[in-house]
Amino acid sequence: MKNLLFIDYFFPPLLGDWRGIGFVEHLPEFGWRPIVISAGEAVTYGKDYDALRDIPQGLRVSRVNHKEPSLAWQYFRRALKIGVDFPDYYKTWYHPAYNEARRILREEQIQLIYSASPTFTTAFVAMELKRRFSIPWVADFLDGWAVNDFLNQEYDRSLIEPLRWFQKRRVRNAERAILEYADRVVVIHDHVKRRWRELHGIDDPKIRVVTDGYDESVFKGVRPRLLYGDRPTIVFLGSYYSAFGEEIAKFVDAVNEVEKDAELIFIGRSAGPVHNMNLKNTTCMLHIPRRSAIEFATGADFLFLVMPPHAKWTPSKLYDYLRVGKPILALVPPDGDAARIVRDSNAGFILDFDVVRMRNQLAMIFQKWKQGGFKRFHLSPEYVARFERRKLTEQMVRVFNEVSLA
Repeated sequence: MKNLLFIDYFFPPLLGDWRGIGFVEHLPEFGWRPIVISAGEAVTYGKDYDALRDIPQGLRVSRVNHKEPSLAWQYFRRALKIGVDFPDYYKTWYHPAYNEARRILREEQIQLIYSASPTFTTAFVAMELKRRFSIPWVADFLDGWAVNDFLNQEYDRSLIEPLRWFQKRRVRNAERAILEYADRVVVIHDHVKRRWRELHGIDDPKIRVVTDGYDESVFKGVRPRLLYGDRPTIVFLGSYYSAFGEEIAKFVDAVNEVEKDAELIFIGRSAGPVHNMNLKNTTCMLHIPRRSAIEFATGADFLFLVMPPHAKWTPSKLYDYLRVGKPILALVPPDGDAARIVRDSNAGFILDFDVVRMRNQLAMIFQKWKQGGFKRFHLSPEYVARFERRKLTEQMVRVFNEVSLA
């Protein structure tokens, strides 16, 4: 059994991407023993303590706290648009995490380092560990960094012009350094690889794609929960970038015009921003346990997926949606990765961004629903199963083995 130092800030009970907990559950089956370093419970971030029961028994997890900026200081920086954090808001976690990693390295024989980003601070911890101890490093980068349009829009929104340029330049240089220094870099979309080729001129075979997916264990014992049994319900799970707000409002307005009895239910980190938008016929449920969220999705009539017109990649929630197996109303670019998966799996409908055409599509969909047209709706189990986390872990292990045997 080989030892893997698994650096993942957003590990349960912290809310975040569920990729990490899915991997550590299955890694020992493939000969790797993960030792996790994550953020401590004292950090001011949403938590789901129900998720702790998904942590494998005997897994070593070092939860490391760090000093965060005060609320007053954060407000002051936001008001003046000078909140430049590099590599990100979690930068003060760097030294505590690095020191904890050094302590683990004194106690354990580590064959490989894995870092999950975001946060990007984790990549800097891993990079320094590789430099100091010559241990191979696999950087999991999800949606990329400098090539992530929504992070760039956030810099544009939250920083004054000189700092905006300075931050983007630092991010671009840091991303390139990570691409060059890591032994392997993993992303969840081919789209990111294409963008890196355009921005950095890098088309390196060490960059691999391991998509996101769903955890079958989360669905064990799940029972559908109906919030409104007398009207059509549409559920949206998880979070979204602020740039998605316009498309969400457009969709909600279109639904209200077509089917006044329909209720849209936003569950998770999306609930707060949507509540502040004061949209009609919306229910917002903030920070409920993940299994409860899945149960509400399973009890819904439709699931809502949204990406702005220029966003060609795949949101992670799509894989949970596929496993839930309810029709997806996908307001996504028709030539993007998400639309391709919805079409290939016959999982739902690709909605038009034009409001008039979208309303016409929704009218036909709700009419079919009233006629019972979705009672026998089901997806191909074989297609959906390719995104199960154990199979994705096996793909990731191939990457680990390439590095450790090199």
